[in-house]
Amino acid sequence: MKTVISLFLLFIIFTADLSAQGFNSLNGRNHPYLNWQVAETEHFRIIYPERIAEIIPQAAAVAEESYAALSANLEVEFSKKIPIYLSDEDEIVNGFANPIGKGYTMIWVNLNDYAETKTGSEKWLRKVIAHELGHIFHFKAVWSDFGLLNYLIADPLPRHWTEGLAQYQTEVWDSQRGDRWLRKAIFDSRPGFNDGQSIENGRLMYAVGNSQLRYFTETYGDSSLVNLLSHRDKVFGLEYHDFYSAFDEVVDGGYSAFYEEWRKHINIYYNSLASKMERTDSLGADKISLSGQFYYDLAVSPDGTQIAVLSLQSLSRRVRGLYIVENDSTRKSRKVAEGSINADIIWNSDGTKIFYSRTVRGDKSSLLNDIFRLDVESGRETQITRSRRAKYPTPGPLQNTIAYIANEDGTGNLFQLDMQTGEENRITNYSDDVQLLHPLWVAHEQAWLIHKFDEFGNRYMILADPLTGREKLIDDGSVDNRRFVLSPDGNKVAFTSLRDEVPNVFVYDFEADTEQRVTNLFTGGEIYGWFTQQDSLQSEKLLVKASETKRRDGVYFIDPGRSYYSFSGGEVNQAYSSWRIKQAPNWITSNIEPDETLIQNQYSYQPLKNIKHAATIILPYYGDSENWGLFGTVGFTEPLGKHLIATTGNLSFGNSDHSFGILSYINNQLYPTISTSIYKTPGSAYFYGDNFLVEELIGGDVTLDMPVDRFEAPYQNGSVYARLRHVLVRPFDRDAFSESFLTPAPERARQTDLSVGFQIKKQKPWRDNVIHPLDGWGVRGVLTGAEKKLGSDVSFVTADLSAYKVMQSIGMQRIYLYGRYQQQWGSSLPQDFVGFSRLDNINLNLPGEVPIDLFNQAERVRGYRSFIAGNRVAFGSLEYRIPFLPSLNTTILGLVNLGSTTISFFTDAGVVWNARFNDGTKGTEQRWGAGAELKNSLNFGGIRFAHAVGIAQPAQELFTDTDYDLYYRVRAVVPF
Repeated sequence: MKTVISLFLLFIIFTADLSAQGFNSLNGRNHPYLNWQVAETEHFRIIYPERIAEIIPQAAAVAEESYAALSANLEVEFSKKIPIYLSDEDEIVNGFANPIGKGYTMIWVNLNDYAETKTGSEKWLRKVIAHELGHIFHFKAVWSDFGLLNYLIADPLPRHWTEGLAQYQTEVWDSQRGDRWLRKAIFDSRPGFNDGQSIENGRLMYAVGNSQLRYFTETYGDSSLVNLLSHRDKVFGLEYHDFYSAFDEVVDGGYSAFYEEWRKHINIYYNSLASKMERTDSLGADKISLSGQFYYDLAVSPDGTQIAVLSLQSLSRRVRGLYIVENDSTRKSRKVAEGSINADIIWNSDGTKIFYSRTVRGDKSSLLNDIFRLDVESGRETQITRSRRAKYPTPGPLQNTIAYIANEDGTGNLFQLDMQTGEENRITNYSDDVQLLHPLWVAHEQAWLIHKFDEFGNRYMILADPLTGREKLIDDGSVDNRRFVLSPDGNKVAFTSLRDEVPNVFVYDFEADTEQRVTNLFTGGEIYGWFTQQDSLQSEKLLVKASETKRRDGVYFIDPGRSYYSFSGGEVNQAYSSWRIKQAPNWITSNIEPDETLIQNQYSYQPLKNIKHAATIILPYYGDSENWGLFGTVGFTEPLGKHLIATTGNLSFGNSDHSFGILSYINNQLYPTISTSIYKTPGSAYFYGDNFLVEELIGGDVTLDMPVDRFEAPYQNGSVYARLRHVLVRPFDRDAFSESFLTPAPERARQTDLSVGFQIKKQKPWRDNVIHPLDGWGVRGVLTGAEKKLGSDVSFVTADLSAYKVMQSIGMQRIYLYGRYQQQWGSSLPQDFVGFSRLDNINLNLPGEVPIDLFNQAERVRGYRSFIAGNRVAFGSLEYRIPFLPSLNTTILGLVNLGSTTISFFTDAGVVWNARFNDGTKGTEQRWGAGAELKNSLNFGGIRFAHAVGIAQPAQELFTDTDYDLYYRVRAVVPF
């Protein structure tokens, strides 16, 4: 049995990892209608949907110039062309690189809002292609004889240095990619990005790696970086790369000594800089209390009486919620929406509605941004645009109009929508690589104020006249000004500027054409509102977000005319600041012109020819004298995820009957995912009667799984699926089961069956979902039928419908409800019973890629220890769950960690109709049990699940001398 469990755990991990490749791993859809093409250059194969062919000359030019610079800097060459996959199907501001096949990269293109995520003058293709190729060259520089196994025996690519190297080689040091996150963490004395204390830790990881690479190369030289990457250790005569071992060779004292040098160096720089700027205690205002620990966005209602807050309550509960907070001493708040709401919320002119964009499923299931309207009083949400790729809504100059930026193939343009007629009008008419952010109607100027990121990489504040199309520049493009908020009288605008490498607040006066600084905060401040405070002075206040700790955001009401502090002394000693401008020896041009001549060949992409070997793992194992040999797994994948092949098994040299294996092929070329598996393996393990039954399955199946957009909602998803299977079922140790009317001996038979079903589940993120979910519900239905076809020996139909719900109670305590109904017609194998198990079977929520059900799902009424089977079963469970301990802080052998613990008081009840009894009769069996259970979260080798110990009795015998049912079980806290 140990071999069985090891086989499945390895298969689960391996197939799940293989499936997490390609664009569909992030967007969850296959998009079979895309016509993929290939454009070859000297060093690259660029794979792309035919509809974005116009950007390929630009991509080719960026890729080839990046190759020349990176190859020279890192002294690396490639013998084969590097694959670059591009897609515009989703609005995902991202790209990633994968070391499979010695490296390929996948990048989303034609985006508008990357202009807000990043800063600087580089356009998206230049920034992202160069960055991801930095990873590919890093992979090649540390590649060893072990291939991908190097990642198991050593640490060749610590992530912060992997990201840092890509940034150092291809980007300049700036605010969004480093400074604003690093300086706050240093000032907070918390530079660690793995401490779990901040939503900024992801950005901080990039910043730490970025700064360390610059400091390292400035101190030890770029040749030392090459030496570091080329260092190899040996084991069994084979070479491998380990980052920390290599550091020991290149730097005295290794990485730990370097880290201390770096930390002291940047501490001096940032603390020296801090002495020349303001702290939050100089704002002359107290921090105000709003809903949440971290704020994505805030907006003040037109009359100043309410604040809309888009926030995260805590890191353990990563649910993005929109709250309405009363702007008075009570700070009373209520939650009105949640989920994938973007940071562009804004009120309408009378304060009855809020507009924002969400990332939702659009046409053909793409992940796109669309505009939504929320009625503040009722909380009712209405989608305004559909598949428009629209963000940054703002009220238009006319009543019942809303304007927004729409992304058209990467070009941002401003549109205005009449919400009564549904008529949309274009305001701007850009056609090049131009992106727009934060539109705002300025009645005083009768023009639109917009952040424009033009095709040359300039960032401007502009006033765009909707009638003439003329533009007036507010700034000179040398600074990055964004996020505009009008003054109550409309004569001024406050905005956030990144000119200090951290955000700070400025005010521009339209009449005087002058700019005034409002804050000079060392750790930064961002503007979110400007309103007239309802006090005796009717004073104006700015709503500013500012914090000196990465662990929590702060919000302040400050005077827009305040005097800020600035030290007029000399600059920070260059010896401590020069690392910021350190660049790689060969630099990639910021603005690269498209070059069609670089494309040597073009043709249609053929997925089957692009299947790559992912990994092979083969290890010896020993079970007993008759079961020993080799145990391993092999995987192949096509980068777009259209084809995945995985095989796992063991070869027993002691007894060939103990050799097992599974071969699976996953096809994503159509809308549903089609999985085909063939196997000879112990496929089911569960209690049958008084004994534990293990069955060998020899055969195969085909499964179709298709997500359904209609089932999707915030934190909710659903799918429909079908499985056709033909197997030979062979029970192990059949002689251990005595033949009886209650439990007929398990039979050997061939079975051909078809299962169809659906599943809908809602589960919000929560640190302890594995042990104590705070909410959620689910419904699942499965209909399975078998017929005597293709040599099948059985004919039956089984219906299985189940549902659960987690309901709120006092504090963190929860009520859990679960119900299930099963009915069987016909004549199935006796071991495929519907009824109640004598003992608890293991119940784990396995990934969908696993082709076989390892454990039987029969329920048990706790308090009873007898087997019963019939043809209809109804089961219900009610639990009152109470958190007990946040963690046992116990680690066993470095592999097993005991985590959070809860106490549950429960009652189970069930009925079995047409039940078989020991005396040879049939009838109805009713059971009702109750008791208490102690659940604990167990982490075994990175796999988390819940296990429990409990005590129960039949409900009618509670607290009597009747024997107690003392049990241990491994069971998921939600059924699916």
